[in-house]
Order: sequence, then C-alpha cells, then structure tokens
Amino acid sequence: DGKNEHHRRMKKDIEVGDGLPDLVHTSVCTKALGDVGFDVLEARDAMQDGHLEGGEAWYVPLTASWNPTKWPRFQFNPVMFKAMPLILRFFELV
Repeated sequence: DGKNEHHRRMKKDIEVGDGLPDLVHTSVCTKALGDVGFDVLEARDAMQDGHLEGGEAWYVPLTASWNPTKWPRFQFNPVMFKAMPLILRFFELV
C-alpha cells in the first residue's frame, strides 16, 4: 500500500538491505519487457498462487523444516549426521 507509511518503510528497508533499486509492481516489469520486444507469454504474481484459497504460501518450499517427511526442506542437524549412517545401515540389513 503506497499510502501506508509502515509499508513504505518496510519496502525501503528491504531495498536498502538487499542492495536493490526501487521495487516496482510486476505489471510494470511485464510492460517494460513487452516494450523492448519480448513476447510475454505468461506473467503472474506468485504471491497469489493458492495462498488466497487457503493453500501454502509461495515461499513455503524455500523454508527449512525439521520434519523428515518434508524431504527437500528437511534440515539435517548434528544429531542426524550421526544417526543417519546407523539408520541407513539398519535398512541395508533388513
């Protein structure tokens, strides 16, 4: 929200913290791509994919998880580094 001071401050902090230029809406980027000759076949805001219908947010696959059933997101901790060889050897014997 461009009128909300808190939102403007958060946007500026993100830009400064990540070394980014002024952030613009995705529609501005899509229009700029079309203006320079690209054929834009699809453009969407990933933030709205499923999140508004009660699904997972777009960034959930990027977040870490301690749940081993969430395999790509699962983080091995020092305990697991010691336990995993034992677990794998057990399954090898079974």
